[in-house]
Amino acid sequence: MKSEKKYKIFIVTGLSGAGRTSALKIFEDMGFEAIDNLPTYLLSKVINSKVKRNLAVGIDVRTRDFDPKKIAREISMKKKKLNISVIFFDCDNSNLLNRFKESRRLHPLKLDLPIEEIIEAERVWLGPLLSINDYYIDTSRLNLNLLKNQMQILFKTLSDLRTTVRIISFGYKYGLPREADLVFDMRFLTNPFYQDKLKHFDGKNTKVINFVKKQEYFYFFFDRLFILFKKILEGYKREGKGHITIAFGCTGGVHRSVVSSEYFHSLIIKNKKLEIFLEHRDIKK
Repeated sequence: MKSEKKYKIFIVTGLSGAGRTSALKIFEDMGFEAIDNLPTYLLSKVINSKVKRNLAVGIDVRTRDFDPKKIAREISMKKKKLNISVIFFDCDNSNLLNRFKESRRLHPLKLDLPIEEIIEAERVWLGPLLSINDYYIDTSRLNLNLLKNQMQILFKTLSDLRTTVRIISFGYKYGLPREADLVFDMRFLTNPFYQDKLKHFDGKNTKVINFVKKQEYFYFFFDRLFILFKKILEGYKREGKGHITIAFGCTGGVHRSVVSSEYFHSLIIKNKKLEIFLEHRDIKK
C-alpha cells in the first residue's frame, strides 16, 4: 500500500475566474479528495491530519478570514514536513473580463471599483501566494478540455518519480508563455521567413531545419544548454519541483523556435527519468 508520506496535498489558488473551481472538479475526476473554499482556520487541521489519499484544497478571496501573507507563511513552513504544493491559476485581464461578462457573475471581492481595477487589486493581494507557487497554470488560452489535458499531464502519475518536462515553441509577437520556467530567445539565428524559398514552410520542414541548424551558433548554443539543463535539473529535483516548462521563442513561433524545440526534445528524449511533452503554441498562426 502507498505510504502516507507519498500522498500529495495541493493548495489550489489564484485569480477569480482563472479556472480554480474547474481544476478542483478535474482533480476529483482524477481520484483526488477535493475541498473547496475551506475556512483558513481549518486549513492547518486538514493538512496536518493523516492524509489517506491525494488531496486538493481550494482557497481564494471568498475564503473566510483570507490572508494571503499569513497563508503563504504557514504553507512555507508546512513544506518542510509535508508533501504539499501550491498551484496558482492565472489569466490575463482581457480574458478574465470576458469570462465575467459571459457568466454575468460579480467579482467576489465586490469592491466599489471598475472591474479592471478589482482584478488588479486581487492580483496584487495574491502576490504572496504567487511567490511560493510550485505549479503555475496560465488559463488565458485554455478551454476546459485543454485545461483538463494539461492537468492530466502534470498530475496523473504522482507516484511516478520521473520529472515532467514540457517544451514549448512560441512567437514573441503573441506574448510570452507565462507558465514557462526557462525562456530562450532564438532570434539570434537568421530568420528563414526572409528566405523566399523557405518563408511558406514551418520549422518541421527539412529545408527549414537544415537552414537553421547550419548557422554558426546553433550547435554552440545547444551543446551548452544541454550541460546547463542537466545541472539545473538536479537542483529542481532537490527542491522537490516535479515539472519544468522550457520555452523557445522567435518572432512568429513558426520557424526558429520550432526547430529549436524539436532539437532540444531530441537531446533529452532518451532520458528515462523524464516524461517529456512537446507543444508548438503558435505554429498555425
